[in-house]
Amino acid sequence: MAEVLPFRAIRYAATRGRALGQLLAPPYDQVSQEQRDELLRRSPHNIIHVTLGEDRAGDGAEENRYTRAGGYLRQWLAEGVLRRDVVSAFYPLEESFWSPDGRDLRRRGFLAALRLHEFSEGVVVPHEKTLVGPKADRLENMRHVRANISPLFGLYRDDGAETRNLLDEATQGDAAAETDTDDGVHHRLWRCDDVALVRRFQEVVAPRRVIIADGHHRYETALAYRRMLEAETPGLPSDGGHHYVLMLLCPMNDPGLFMFATHRLLHGLPDFSVARLVASLERWFRVEELDEDLRRAAGRAWAISKLAEHGGKSSTFLMMTAEDRRARVVTLRDEADLGGAGLPPSTALRMLDVTVLHSVVLQQILGLSPEAQEKQENITYVRDAAEAVNRVLSGEHQVGFLLNPTPMWQVEALSDAGETMPQKSTLFYPRIWSGLAMMEVVPTERP
Repeated sequence: MAEVLPFRAIRYAATRGRALGQLLAPPYDQVSQEQRDELLRRSPHNIIHVTLGEDRAGDGAEENRYTRAGGYLRQWLAEGVLRRDVVSAFYPLEESFWSPDGRDLRRRGFLAALRLHEFSEGVVVPHEKTLVGPKADRLENMRHVRANISPLFGLYRDDGAETRNLLDEATQGDAAAETDTDDGVHHRLWRCDDVALVRRFQEVVAPRRVIIADGHHRYETALAYRRMLEAETPGLPSDGGHHYVLMLLCPMNDPGLFMFATHRLLHGLPDFSVARLVASLERWFRVEELDEDLRRAAGRAWAISKLAEHGGKSSTFLMMTAEDRRARVVTLRDEADLGGAGLPPSTALRMLDVTVLHSVVLQQILGLSPEAQEKQENITYVRDAAEAVNRVLSGEHQVGFLLNPTPMWQVEALSDAGETMPQKSTLFYPRIWSGLAMMEVVPTERP
């Protein structure tokens, strides 16, 4: 059973327009060093100081970016830059944005404290693999900040309109906070402390399984933090704040649910040859060379549209090569014998484009071991298709593979089967910005 509780959010005293927007930041794993530096300069109270501060000369065990992060949060609360809401609530959130295909979309869900469960319990389940490095970094940040600053994103099945109707009721009044962020997304946040509405939200979610759509590293960090506290201080209450994590919960049938693909660009491949690669691919794939000039925007758009034609069908990639500046549509043949292709035994996994790419192309053909792939030794992950094309044509990368987004039904099927995709398989958009609503983690108190 999924247990969700209302919580007393920490929010900025500034609640409207540019004054608030200047204080928010993308989640830590979506911030480049250049963007981080700009956000650090933007305001001494931007939340990036807490989520992803800078290292300084002379840092050591007593003072470093993690200790400073915790200090900033406590200082801002003392100064009134941040405030705790007086009453516990759920926080409906609406994010309005334009999709790349020109649709005006609106994604809705609600922020809540979700009780932590080990993945083996089957109540909260992942859909992607995680990396060791980010979890160690987030745990150290959590130790000093003692709060969830960046909400996770969770999905649950609601085939009816229960959640939609509840959100309609809970968002009748004025929003408690409203702003635009740098990515062009318009955010509106409400407070819902009506006891009857809160209970109905809880009843909708209780029988559902929650799939982590975004925030796998932070969820595993929350589990590690709970274990650490209980080892250090036996006898902590079973309903203490360390048993919960801040999550935006959204039904899978929400019309604003949108996913990007994450494309793979390769570099540093020794003795790389386009001719050899194409010859190796033809063992399992049909390779169609395209005539369009990828240096032209129209040519890129046409090539990407060719890839989209195969969405949800046979595994297909758009391959770009710097050596000859050509694009090729690479499609798995129906009759291909994948017995020796290194694919996992799971049927759910074998159906994924990203699994076929990693197992057959990257591992079997190009010789990149799973360990090398996990360490990202030769791989760069890029969301924007035009950027991916440009980075290959410039010679920065030898070859790139553009993918179609993973359909939601495959994400759910994988979770049902207890399997996880390779890292960076999905990217739900928009990402949930840090600082809009935060939750303290106090082991001796409920959220």
